[in-house]
Amino acid sequence: MSSSSWSVRQASIALIEITYLERAVAHVLAGWLPKFPEMAVKLALGRQQYEMLDRATQLRSRLSGLLRAEALELPIKGGWRELVKHLDASPDPGALFAGLYGFLWPRLLELVRRYLASADPVGDQPSLRLVTGLADEVEAQLSYGQTALHAMPPSTKFTAFLERLAALWSARDSGADLAPADWLWSPLDRVPLAARPAGLEHCKRGSLGLLAVDSIREARDVGIFLHSDLDEEFTTLELMARNSYEHPDMPWQFHVDMARQVSDEARHAQLMLQLLEARGFHYGDFPISTGTYDGLYQFEPCPPGSRKELLWRMLIRQTFMEGLALDSLARDIKRRTEAGHHDIARALDYILRDEVFHAGSGLRWSAYLLDGDRRAVLQERYESLTFYTTAAEAWRASFVETHVEEAMAELIMIEEGKRRRGGKLPERPLNRLGRQQAGFNDDDILQVLSWGYATEP
Repeated sequence: MSSSSWSVRQASIALIEITYLERAVAHVLAGWLPKFPEMAVKLALGRQQYEMLDRATQLRSRLSGLLRAEALELPIKGGWRELVKHLDASPDPGALFAGLYGFLWPRLLELVRRYLASADPVGDQPSLRLVTGLADEVEAQLSYGQTALHAMPPSTKFTAFLERLAALWSARDSGADLAPADWLWSPLDRVPLAARPAGLEHCKRGSLGLLAVDSIREARDVGIFLHSDLDEEFTTLELMARNSYEHPDMPWQFHVDMARQVSDEARHAQLMLQLLEARGFHYGDFPISTGTYDGLYQFEPCPPGSRKELLWRMLIRQTFMEGLALDSLARDIKRRTEAGHHDIARALDYILRDEVFHAGSGLRWSAYLLDGDRRAVLQERYESLTFYTTAAEAWRASFVETHVEEAMAELIMIEEGKRRRGGKLPERPLNRLGRQQAGFNDDDILQVLSWGYATEP
């Protein structure tokens, strides 16, 4: 043991600084994900956002162990919050990348290396083991970010921004003490529309989106099926990220669950991209849709930024739509396997396992917002879905009125699809086991059956 090794208090102070940067920057990325137009950036930062929060969670647990004998929580100075809040206020994506990967993450790596060099190698061995693994991930994130930064077009907006960031770094240990409950800040913006690369064709609001006549036997229709699924992965990733960012006062575990789903959706999108490209298609070859994000971001009956808005987002997307995905995926895996689409079936099987968690997360946190009242969950699901379907019907009516020929072409495609299936619409057999594993109770299941969205197999 070196006589110069840190004491428990010194180690705790150094560890909380690393923990804070990881947690606060994860918060920034959650807010920014819908604002990045480049799809590859969304996927990379969606995964990184979860990695940061996961590391912060592990560090927080270790910090609690170091401080347990004193029964206290160390504060962080307000200057740290001002530093990362300024990163959140970046004028554009290029500035954010420059601030994060050109300035903050190299300094985080310095803090990590300082910890590894200074901590007691025996007394603080659990922290050292944790921080050693963390160093490799931070280096990988830094390598990605700096490579991506060099590939971005130069910006004239961020000279003053970076100068201010450097000044805040120097003043990071100033200001009032902040307890963990005050580490984060209120959202700096609202983002009602998800950004996409310029030049892509978008599906019109009220249209039926991409329709496939035969997504089993027709190669182009298989591509449409995969492309549509890809849109859902991207938009759900973005919505879950904003759920976290816009509600910093929710419990820590809520943010971990939202971040895990963001990372899951990024992985699902990567799977869909691989399948799409293996068949000679690319993202943007067909009209794209951001409807799952844009249409579920806000609702007229809900005050903007309110917990009721968050509740409705989760009820519709996670407990209703992703609940239906539990049913549809189980059916589609069987159909793809029978058709010899083994690569698609394998990908859908992995996605199905994650959807159990996603739907379950939506159920848990919806119930949390309603004080554990599962009857209230049923009522709010009914009210939110009624509002959403009424709005969708209005969008559809407007589309049909203004795009008569396109609406007729959609109906012809639907009829042709029915003809090929022997005059039947595709059924969605209820995946009772999957729903039960996600936490749906008998009343939840009866509700979706009574609405006719799924049928008993």
